Amino acid sequence: MRLTMLVTMGLAALVLAGCGQGEASTDAPSAPAAVAAAPEAGVPAAAPDATSAPAALQRAAAYTPVPISAEDQPGRARQIRCQVGTDPETNCTFTPLFGDGSFQLDGPGIAYRMVISDGEGGLFAVFGPEDRVPVGGTYRRDKRDRACWIANEETPAPARICAR
Repeated sequence: MRLTMLVTMGLAALVLAGCGQGEASTDAPSAPAAVAAAPEAGVPAAAPDATSAPAALQRAAAYTPVPISAEDQPGRARQIRCQVGTDPETNCTFTPLFGDGSFQLDGPGIAYRMVISDGEGGLFAVFGPEDRVPVGGTYRRDKRDRACWIANEETPAPARICAR
């Protein structure tokens, strides 16, 4: 429910701002145009029609990472498993940022950035290279599962972000 509200708010912001399509990062996976058209910036692409491409290609084309600006000092993007909130684990693109532990996660229905400062993280919904919206909460690394960040207080944002 929270993710649906966040996506709806993001889409409304895109419509109001008149944002166009972003270009994909050179490190990000890409799909042939015949399989998946590029989505609006920050809005993951819908999975292609089951009859239009082989299953392996469909899985690879399920989403397009949001572009990241050079000022964010991105590291090399890689494919991981991630979990946002109580949603099941899924495939994501993990891109390290700033060299300080900050990162961006892109996946089906997922476009978030965790900015780390002094051991605490702030979560942002990502809509484009320069278009990010704070979604609230202060996050700390989970002591039991170091791959996860947990919100310290009640927040409308996902309470748990895991990158494995």
